[in-house]
Amino acid sequence: MSDARVAYNLSQVGKSWKREELPPPFATLDPASAAFADAVATFQAAKGLTADGKLGPSTFAALVPPKPVAAGDLAGLLVESCHVELRKGVKEVGGANCGPDVEKYQKSVGVAKGGPWCAAFVAWNVMNSRGLQKPPSWCSGSVATQWHLASKKCAPDAKTTPQEAGFKSKVKPGWVWCRAKDPTGAKECRSGTWVQGHTGVVVKVDDSGWTTIEGNTNAAGSRDGDGVYLKTHLWTNAPQVDRTIGWFDPSKI
Repeated sequence: MSDARVAYNLSQVGKSWKREELPPPFATLDPASAAFADAVATFQAAKGLTADGKLGPSTFAALVPPKPVAAGDLAGLLVESCHVELRKGVKEVGGANCGPDVEKYQKSVGVAKGGPWCAAFVAWNVMNSRGLQKPPSWCSGSVATQWHLASKKCAPDAKTTPQEAGFKSKVKPGWVWCRAKDPTGAKECRSGTWVQGHTGVVVKVDDSGWTTIEGNTNAAGSRDGDGVYLKTHLWTNAPQVDRTIGWFDPSKI
């Protein structure tokens, strides 16, 4: 009889987490085994999480918490703020684009209840991580507006797009990622046109890709989802890279 927990855990290896990143006993157990799933369930139960034995992004965030951040490290503080929201398991409540936390994000940049909130999630975390009462001038409830305002203020070494040589080596944790619905929209946005898009904060970068924490998404990566999620994007995922508008460093604005 197949074990859905094992199938799920195998689907997350290299996507949401890597085995070598896990603490004992997980690092010594085979993700393809029921023993691994049982260990995950035991950990989840101890932390008050749903003990389903599936090591998804939220469980990983609880299992491997971020390292302490030094005061003044704006990028690190932004990443930590996003991780706190992720660990809370923020989900929409009472309808699409609604709920106490969602409305908190929306309010930070004047987005009405029921409006898209991925960009508002970024803005709120920037404010929260810096102890600000108002968002910086580049923050917006619109992904395209956010990109246009921020990228114009950034120095060349504080922003990049997939069209630039060596762009993979430029992206860092604490940077903001912006994407359009398709490659045509990404190109149009970079040239100054308003397009629909999606955004999140980069929390990890390695040879395989960049990991983000995003609001208003879901397990499938929708731009109109139901909560806050940890998502890993692979450099080899050409469609995702092609529709990326760009990345920028908000700590340099």
